[in-house]
Amino acid sequence: MTHQRLPFFSWWTTDRGMTAFLIVLVVQIFFIFPLAGLGLLARFMVDILFSLMMIAGVVALERNRILTIIMVTLTVVGVAVHWSSLYLSSFHHPVVDAAFLLGLFATFVVLMIMHIFRSGPITLHRVLGAVAAYLSIGITWGFAFYLSALLHPGAIQFNTPIGQHEVPEARYLYFSFTTLTTIGYGDVIPIHPVARSLATAEALVGQLYPAILIGGVLGIALQSRMKSEK
Repeated sequence: MTHQRLPFFSWWTTDRGMTAFLIVLVVQIFFIFPLAGLGLLARFMVDILFSLMMIAGVVALERNRILTIIMVTLTVVGVAVHWSSLYLSSFHHPVVDAAFLLGLFATFVVLMIMHIFRSGPITLHRVLGAVAAYLSIGITWGFAFYLSALLHPGAIQFNTPIGQHEVPEARYLYFSFTTLTTIGYGDVIPIHPVARSLATAEALVGQLYPAILIGGVLGIALQSRMKSEK
């Protein structure tokens, strides 16, 4: 006996779910964090939207029962730790918070790549899912940089101090994306060896990911075409 999924959940767990998750990522990265840095959004609102982004990542991909349990557990714990660390003075553990978020987004990346390269025709939604995976890589490394700075204060030095309304993690996400795209404006410098190793690894991933992705997607597309022609 098969169980019917609710229309909304079923929509998310198809290829279209990755497109929706990409939209959520773009809004969070390019609109929410900058507006918060300008003082136009309260930190509380940023945290709500960030939590919604994590929840969206959980339901965006189709998985088996075991992976679903793991993802739901990680997300529930991650959201709980994040809010407790920020707003409960008795439970202020930013290192634990950053570590959970790092693990959660790293899991998102793996699951999205698995979803993209599964059998079936290559659709626009899968291509956009690859972009979502790319952005998730940037977020993952951003939390890795943030974690390294928490464990080793001064591991990453910024030319300007953090603003009054600025979300601290946003600076590390900025550094992560400039490293991932190998832009490197020179306004952020990794000092600690761990931070330098992370920056080097991310720069390599930023170069290799598009090449490997394009090759893999083209291979799947050619295989699907050859099977349809037989």
